[in-house]
Amino acid sequence: MATVGEQLLKALEDLDSKKLQKFKWFLKNNGSVSTSDLEKADTATDTVDVMVERFEPDGAVKITLDILRKMNENYLAKQLENWTATTEKN
Repeated sequence: MATVGEQLLKALEDLDSKKLQKFKWFLKNNGSVSTSDLEKADTATDTVDVMVERFEPDGAVKITLDILRKMNENYLAKQLENWTATTEKN
């Protein structure tokens, strides 16, 4: 069974580098993650680590879903919802 971090990573790895940068921009401008923390997050794995540390797993999923929807990555958001719903049921 995949952890929340693995599910978040799977979602972010589906973004190309420009879209990952845009995701990080939304995350920074949300005001919840410092610029210095995001500057250290060069990869999707680093970004997931920052989010899970800052928001706890459930909060990281919520903010990821919100940002993906703002980016019109609705299919990816739906996939993440399905993955997390499956994990919660098990």
